[in-house]
Amino acid sequence: MEITRQALYEALWSSPRKELASAWDINQNAITSTSKRQGIPLPKPGHWTLVAMGKPSSQPVLPGDPDVTVILEDKIRKPRKQKAASEEPKSDTQKPQTPSPIAFVPSEPPGPLRDPAVSISGALPTIRKAYKLYSSPKAARDYKYQHVLPGSAEVIRIAVMPEMVERALLLMDTILREFQKSQWKTQIPSERDRNKNSVFVEEVEILFTITEHRQQERVKSESRWTTWEYSYRSTGTLRFQFGTSSWMHEIKDNKRKKLEERIPEIIDGIVQEVARVKQVETERKKREHIERLESRLSDLVRKALHYNQQCEQRLNHFIAKHEEALRIRNLVETIRGADCPDQRHDERDDWLKWLEAKADTIDPTKNQSSLDFSVPKDLVAQVSSMIESDLDAYSPLKELDLEASISKTVQRIDLQESWKYK
Repeated sequence: MEITRQALYEALWSSPRKELASAWDINQNAITSTSKRQGIPLPKPGHWTLVAMGKPSSQPVLPGDPDVTVILEDKIRKPRKQKAASEEPKSDTQKPQTPSPIAFVPSEPPGPLRDPAVSISGALPTIRKAYKLYSSPKAARDYKYQHVLPGSAEVIRIAVMPEMVERALLLMDTILREFQKSQWKTQIPSERDRNKNSVFVEEVEILFTITEHRQQERVKSESRWTTWEYSYRSTGTLRFQFGTSSWMHEIKDNKRKKLEERIPEIIDGIVQEVARVKQVETERKKREHIERLESRLSDLVRKALHYNQQCEQRLNHFIAKHEEALRIRNLVETIRGADCPDQRHDERDDWLKWLEAKADTIDPTKNQSSLDFSVPKDLVAQVSSMIESDLDAYSPLKELDLEASISKTVQRIDLQESWKYK
């Protein structure tokens, strides 16, 4: 494939070499090696990451004659026998047709403009302070996992091996700058968890930190030959962890993207976590509100249950008195039917008259004007009536599903009563 130096230069700075190789059906290494031989500047590592993040990268000018034709082709190379002199490109005065450059299309829409620091010297003061302590040769190590520990209480929290301190802190610098752009306040370290940091979004506290996935190796103990110990070493894989103390999420390096390319995902993840926390809090408040209403409802349910119980108790009382009156009358009839030849006939008649009067007194069928004919009522109808009778006090209870709430309250009252006698 023939192409001018100018066309190749423009293509290299408009699309990644991998995409150019796929479009031109040529090996990526051929593009790289030819560009270097021709003195065509190549994008530095991290260039396309900055482009995806919306950060413009500096582009050097093309030196030399832009119209010189170069040849891109896959060559079969013999190991260590091909000399550099034989690889000089052939010049041709004829100007070949220039292939149109391929526009770079990021895998996802670029985020807002960011100003990540490229070195610790340009980082935020918080990051510079942390780097000084974490990278110190005297920095303490975690006793088990061997990640570096901060030498000061007021230092941003990370948990990485010494080799990854600079990258982790530069990544944290980018994240903190995003927090500042969104006007999110941070607390370093968090008062809730001294091993993490806090960011406050819409009055919701989210814990966050950067940790490293470490590789575990099993080795013989130096102190006891019969036991094993474990050592840990750096893998270079960083993880951004965030969430509440009881629920932590994780975004980490993978084969397709490093964390530096996933800043929009991190910010979006925090926003989603805030929404989740607020939803949980809203549901909690709603649940507590319902519980308070059901607590007030239980007073009315107890009154309704008491009313129905009184109706049952009165019925049982009337039945008992009527049966007692019947027993007395049966006794009177039996005594009168029996012969009484002794001299106490008058006393017996007085006593029997007293028994008859007593039976009439206690028999509810003889004193119906004094009876209470109240009958038990449906609980839902009874409670609804009590609510309507005093809306000033009980109108909030209309928010409840009365039938379901009353059923649940009755079960709870029955359970409490059953435990009372155990």
